[in-house]
Amino acid sequence: MKKLLEKSWFTGLVGVGLTLTLFLLNLWILSIPLTWPFDSEDILHLPMFVFDEGVLYIFAFILKLVFFGLLIPVVLSGLSFFQKKNWGFLLAALLNLGFAVALIAFQTLSGYLPILASVLIVINILLSLVLFIVILIRRKTIEMATIASKEAIRNSISKIPLLVIFVDILAVAIYLTTFFIPLYTDIVAGPDYNAVLINILFAEDTHTVLIIGFFVNFLVFLGVFLYFAEVMSSYIISKDKFMRQSKRLVMLTFIATSVFFLAGLAIDIIYTVLWESDITIITYLPMLMSFVVVFLYAILLGRYKGLQQVLSKAETKYANIEGLLYVAILTAITVLTLFLPIVKIDVTSGAYSYPIHMTGFDLLKDYASFDPGYRIVAYLLYVMLISVGFSLIVTITSFVSKSKVFHSLVKFSTIVNVFFVFLIGISGYYFQIAKEINQAIILDLADHYGYTIINLTNFDYVVGTDTIYMLLGSLFVVIIMFVRKVFDREPSGLLETGALGNSVSGNQISEETTIQVFDPCYSFTELDSQREEFHRDLDKRKKMKPEKPTLNGLVNFIVEYARNSRLHLSYTPEDIATFVAGLGASRLTVLQGMSGTGKTSLPKIFSEAIYGNCEIVEVESSWKDKNELLGYYNEFSLKYTPKKFTLALYKAALNQDIFTFILLDEMNLSRIEYYFSDFLSLMENEEDKRRIKLVNIKLTKQDKDNEVEYSALEHGHTLKVPANVWFVGTANRDESTFVISDKVYDRAHTMNFTKRAPKVRNYSDPIPKQYYDYKTMNHLFESAKAKGTFDAEQNALIKSIESLLAPYNISFGNRILMQIEDFVNIYSECFINDDVQSEAVEKILLSKVVSKLEVKTIEDKEKLELEFQKLKLNQCAEFIRHLDED
Repeated sequence: MKKLLEKSWFTGLVGVGLTLTLFLLNLWILSIPLTWPFDSEDILHLPMFVFDEGVLYIFAFILKLVFFGLLIPVVLSGLSFFQKKNWGFLLAALLNLGFAVALIAFQTLSGYLPILASVLIVINILLSLVLFIVILIRRKTIEMATIASKEAIRNSISKIPLLVIFVDILAVAIYLTTFFIPLYTDIVAGPDYNAVLINILFAEDTHTVLIIGFFVNFLVFLGVFLYFAEVMSSYIISKDKFMRQSKRLVMLTFIATSVFFLAGLAIDIIYTVLWESDITIITYLPMLMSFVVVFLYAILLGRYKGLQQVLSKAETKYANIEGLLYVAILTAITVLTLFLPIVKIDVTSGAYSYPIHMTGFDLLKDYASFDPGYRIVAYLLYVMLISVGFSLIVTITSFVSKSKVFHSLVKFSTIVNVFFVFLIGISGYYFQIAKEINQAIILDLADHYGYTIINLTNFDYVVGTDTIYMLLGSLFVVIIMFVRKVFDREPSGLLETGALGNSVSGNQISEETTIQVFDPCYSFTELDSQREEFHRDLDKRKKMKPEKPTLNGLVNFIVEYARNSRLHLSYTPEDIATFVAGLGASRLTVLQGMSGTGKTSLPKIFSEAIYGNCEIVEVESSWKDKNELLGYYNEFSLKYTPKKFTLALYKAALNQDIFTFILLDEMNLSRIEYYFSDFLSLMENEEDKRRIKLVNIKLTKQDKDNEVEYSALEHGHTLKVPANVWFVGTANRDESTFVISDKVYDRAHTMNFTKRAPKVRNYSDPIPKQYYDYKTMNHLFESAKAKGTFDAEQNALIKSIESLLAPYNISFGNRILMQIEDFVNIYSECFINDDVQSEAVEKILLSKVVSKLEVKTIEDKEKLELEFQKLKLNQCAEFIRHLDED
């Protein structure tokens, strides 16, 4: 059977069969004759003039329309079967469940549906829930067969929180309906009186109960709304936190609507018993709608957890559906007690016999007319329905959400069902034991059921009950559960133990052996598993290597590649040479300027052209320390959750032949020193000594009895910053960002983007990529430095600038002098046939030194500008001229 459930065609056939069964079941319900006085009619043939001047006829007419509309999901479920989709089955389940709720509402308003129809409605609801379970099983089998890439899974995961937002909004909206749905309707007080909470504001209703109810409900709604606002804010910060808080929000609204229903029920009981009022309630409607919301959230949460587990490739053990089926059977048995005679009184008077059989429905419907002993049983039935309904709901939702407490809830639901069936059975036997019931009560009951006892002074009666059959049925199911060892199973859900499809049948289920696996970092394991794929990709890239790589050829190639790319980017050879020389001079490049000038596009198109990697990390304004960049270790779960930056470093460590950019997008949204200070210091070290410690413990994967280390970690906790990595940061200059400090500027090469690039008009077809690996790029840089003749320490222009800026407390350190020297030599090598040394010197001086004047007070700006002009540093002079223009 398990192998069949793993086949999508089999679960699809089961789904189609259930959909057809539900349709025929609904047809049966609508075709059953109604009770007296309309026992010659059914809902499908209801005449126009009956039921309160046609009001309920309209309801019946709508039911007929909806029923014929149920043909559509039957067709769509067949379509979903062939398309290997689930949306048709899901639509059928939801519509049939809604149709069952509508039938319950019809019965509540009219009371003309016979007992058989009520039984079929309960079966309808149970089959709808079974169809939901089949959908979940089928979805899992389709997922395992059709998910082709990690990217597809990530896209699916990212969409689920967005759907949960709509579920949260729906939950709050449903609770809002409690202000508009009557708390109760008092027919005695007047047919037009409905105790609607919102009437306190708009209809000047001053009933004390209504005023208290309004203010209590408003305070609860205010709390729900404030928590809803907090949940929405967490959506931006953390999707996992958002999913957890959404769970609390949905459960909060369900509990609140349940309390609303209980309040209406309590008023119904009090008014009916104490003041003999004719009270009706429909406060169960928000609770039923909230249950649907809880169920939808559970489905989304289960899918969210399941996809995350598939993405991490962790072996999984899911909750066994067998326990849920037993709970559903026990709940059905408990509900069926409503259809059996709880109290049977057979009265005999002479030759006449008068059977008085009171089912659970009779007690619930007419409890106000009965003796207090019968009322107690009726109240017990109310509590029973609420309790077993709630236990079934939480058990189903824990199953579909893959909760680890599922088996505990199975035990809880079993105890609740057996307890209430036992109580109802005991209450039935109480009347049998208490044979000496007041004869006046018997006469009242006979009169209530339309019997006229001929000899009022000489009659006998026998009291019995049929609830023993339901109690025996419940005990039989519990015995089966013990034999199947349902109560002995381990807590399940999404665990780190077990293997999919590795279970056995029969009594061996609880004794199955599972592979013990613990993986403290799924993301590292995933990257390790892709090493062969990385090797194949590297072989593909190596076929695109240029024959005789030079820096001059690289610059011209990048310019042409960018121009003819799909984006048609316009960069001059000077722009590309400046970027390349900056890469050779420093491991950190800062691209700053206004938005839309090509800052982010430059490193992306550069890495694309040379067949490198460019990993983009979006900086957030809330970042305060390095953990925001690296990740977190959870002491409770013993799991390490790396951030995108750490994963990019880890991937680069597994691909050390590939030239890699880690792009910090909008890096000055937060203060760079807060989260990047460790890396600023690391760049001062030699290449083989650049290491960052991620955690203070050793991270290793436990596989059976073996300890498996992560490939790119040293000692299980330290990640070496690979030599093939360059850091690039983009920075905007506006009121939403922080000023970049001298500590960053001194260690980085800076390029300023001050104007929009011109539109490319003379482009051609895209040109092929050329693979420049790390060794090739590093050789070009080192070769240019070695061949270069520029000596920054002895250069007269450098000395002049140093003297000129000394009054402004701007000096040259050894680090800056070395960067200037490397930059000029590499830039010159990019234009091997031209003398661009002066141009290179001015570019690096402007970005590394002169730009610091921006935060200085200059008393005579014209004089300083003139001094730069004398040195033939026109770009620097122009920079001085535009200072403080704002």
